[in-house]
Amino acid sequence: MNESIRTRCLALGRLCRVAALIATAPAIAESTGLVIELDASRVQGTIRDVFGTNKKPSFDGRTLGTSVNASSLYSAFGLSQVRLHDSGIDLCSIYTPASKLNVGVTPAQPVTGCELSGTGSVRHFSWTPASSADADLNNTANYDFTAMDRALAEVAGTGASVYLRLGESFNGPNDTTDPVAWAKVATNLYKHAIGTFKPTPGIAIDPVFVEVFNEPDGGFWRGSSSTFHTLFTETVTRVRAAAAAAGRNVRIGGPGFTRNILTNSTVAGNPANGFIGAVGADNLDFYSAHLYNSCSTATLASAGTFLRSLRSLVDAQGGSGKPIHISEWNIGLGSQCGNDLFAEPRTQSFASGVLSLMQDPALNIEAAHQYAAVTIMSLFDFTSVAGQARIHPSAWAFWAHARLRGAQRVATKVCQGSTCADGFASDTLPLMAIGALRAGGQTVVVTNESTGNQAYTLRIKGLPGTETTLLLSQPPGGAIDIATSGSPAAVGSAGLQSLRTTISLSTQTGLPVNDGTASVTLTIPARSVQVIELSPTQPGVGQRADCVFAWAEQSYPDLFSPMSLMSVTTGDYLYRYYAGTGNYLGVQVSHQQLLFLSTRTNPGLVDLGRLADWVGPSGCPGSD
Repeated sequence: MNESIRTRCLALGRLCRVAALIATAPAIAESTGLVIELDASRVQGTIRDVFGTNKKPSFDGRTLGTSVNASSLYSAFGLSQVRLHDSGIDLCSIYTPASKLNVGVTPAQPVTGCELSGTGSVRHFSWTPASSADADLNNTANYDFTAMDRALAEVAGTGASVYLRLGESFNGPNDTTDPVAWAKVATNLYKHAIGTFKPTPGIAIDPVFVEVFNEPDGGFWRGSSSTFHTLFTETVTRVRAAAAAAGRNVRIGGPGFTRNILTNSTVAGNPANGFIGAVGADNLDFYSAHLYNSCSTATLASAGTFLRSLRSLVDAQGGSGKPIHISEWNIGLGSQCGNDLFAEPRTQSFASGVLSLMQDPALNIEAAHQYAAVTIMSLFDFTSVAGQARIHPSAWAFWAHARLRGAQRVATKVCQGSTCADGFASDTLPLMAIGALRAGGQTVVVTNESTGNQAYTLRIKGLPGTETTLLLSQPPGGAIDIATSGSPAAVGSAGLQSLRTTISLSTQTGLPVNDGTASVTLTIPARSVQVIELSPTQPGVGQRADCVFAWAEQSYPDLFSPMSLMSVTTGDYLYRYYAGTGNYLGVQVSHQQLLFLSTRTNPGLVDLGRLADWVGPSGCPGSD
């Protein structure tokens, strides 16, 4: 192993198995002919924020009386949005005086509670407010926002944005006899979230998006298409009016169609058939649908085909250029895949590949949410091993890609021989790649969905200077169990710190830059994701900042908790947000100044001086 690599790795307390791959890669690369080329001079837009998930971070464990909270993991892995589906924000459970009937049997039978299961494959559960009078629909005594408040507060505690879903959860009501009353109740849920209807102290958020309904082309709707279309348009109109009255802007759309949308859109009587024409394109700020693949036989090529076909469908229905949201996605449905599949290494490369696909500007995917961060089909599994949180391989795909959040995407292509494709659209080639300008340098996220290690040449154009430094980060490929503690059970600082040590780091210094271009041969393991950072100095500002941030988290947990596994780029700033304390620690890249910002106390923004002045006290390598 190169001695500079060894020294760098030992200084940061990381494993270095990737260095061996770098050292042995050149002979293999000649036979594969794989090249990733990044042109740092060609900026092509901002990285799209598709780093969301479904479900609030807490849930009740299998053991009676136990509960779990994954907030620290949401923050650490960079989950930026939380779609509150299956999170207790349902009309039925919040608005209490309503008629609840099982109309799938004759005669119709009253339903107790808000779930109807065990009635066969075709359950038909009608929910309608007991009165259509505004005096009753707006009576705050008829609303119980306890569960909703808990979900909103928990998401805020992770630092993520709320993606508000208005509708019902699985096995909940799927029809109504009064779509206007339904819309009025749904609007009051939105108004509560922004703090204008039955406000709860400390609970008032602006949802980043509002989605109306969930999977109406499947089991979540059993009524007529016309009733659903009325429900949808009435809700959109009223939520927009409520937002305007409160001086807020709202982006609203939906309705979260199933993975079978391409087929269901051709079925007469299905709400997906002619949906945009039926509700009006002006009533859609975005069109949302779900992507679930085929478990063990899933391929990135099939995922790419689905996304491109969905784009064509939306355009053909009258939504040309309309943003798309993939508000649920995964390698497959848990009921078909089985829980063990989600601990397999290939979920890392599949998730990374889908995150790459969704950066394709031609698709215009504005937001996306993996299903789900916790419980089933999860990033974080708290139930398989008592007292442990299992970090599934797919979580590291989010860790890798979320590092690019807010950065400028640059032209990146993958070539195998004479066949080349944009890195976000190379789903039929062995590798995919996304490149961005971040923290004074370039960062590339590489995905290998193939079953074998892949050697490749990384070529970076548009570089300044005569040499560059490369830092390669390789997350673990398998599932990792981390101890939890407390009540609710959670992963604490020690557990997060142990996760850091599972990331292999290797450094190459002094790579020559000739006519603005540097090349290096690397190897990426099978079914994995890899992050490569290049900077013109040794070490780069981004590497030094990350090291100082990590030192600050360990040294001052009262200011910087929960600790993070990644930093985020916004314009000229690289930073970490600590939801537990409401503080930011960041660097202004152009001036290399270390900055502190508190959202809860004065004096707010504090200039802590040059980043270089903190390198020595923190014990981090490198200086100006």
